[in-house]
Amino acid sequence: MTINHICSFSSDLVSYLLGEASEEEMNLFEEHLLTCSDCRIEVQEMREAWNLIPFKLDDVEVPSDLKAEVMNAIFKDEDSPIIDKEENSTKTITKPKSAGGIRRTFYGIAAAAFLLSFGGIIWNNFQLREELAEVKEQTLPLPVVVQGYMLKSADPLVATAQGNALLYKQGDKKQMVFKFQGLASTKGSEAYQVWLIHDGKRMSAGTFQVDQNGNGSLSYVINDNHLAFEAIGVSLEPDANGTQPRGKKVLGTT
Repeated sequence: MTINHICSFSSDLVSYLLGEASEEEMNLFEEHLLTCSDCRIEVQEMREAWNLIPFKLDDVEVPSDLKAEVMNAIFKDEDSPIIDKEENSTKTITKPKSAGGIRRTFYGIAAAAFLLSFGGIIWNNFQLREELAEVKEQTLPLPVVVQGYMLKSADPLVATAQGNALLYKQGDKKQMVFKFQGLASTKGSEAYQVWLIHDGKRMSAGTFQVDQNGNGSLSYVINDNHLAFEAIGVSLEPDANGTQPRGKKVLGTT
């Protein structure tokens, strides 16, 4: 970034960003930002640099010689704190006053905080990215209805009975969801059984019971992607163990 001139407000940048200025000083600086594009750009860049530092870091013991090397590298050209590697002490000199010095000091503080405050952040970020990539691969798209079926009563004595079936597709998976209303209550071991019909052959999609209002539901996962059927039937069976219809048909698509 290139600044054409040194603004008189530049020395207030750091105290403004760190919230150390008084309320009056904060208001004056914010008013100044409305008319000074250089300071606005400076504030934005400093905020971006500071936001790169994680908010929550695990405590990690950093070797003293590493601290010295980092701090001396950052502040070697400025009148700033210098860490003595042998004495492991900090020497503080006069704070820089120039706009460029303030800017470099702020970036130096951000860089030092970033480098000295974390131990496994980079590694954890790599792991997090890999985990997110795996989750993304494993996450299926939202289910989509690809076909719907209406089931009408096959028993004139129970004309109010009806049902519907929806064929959902989610990625490579398919599932049928059935809803039924107005069916007669079952007795003893009786159960309603759903049949998928193809070329006159019937394959069971499962059994279900109904509540006191004659409502029931059933979900059937289609494991065979090549499964074909052109009609659906529902029969009232003496039990839930049949592989072929034994009772009367109560609902059907035809």
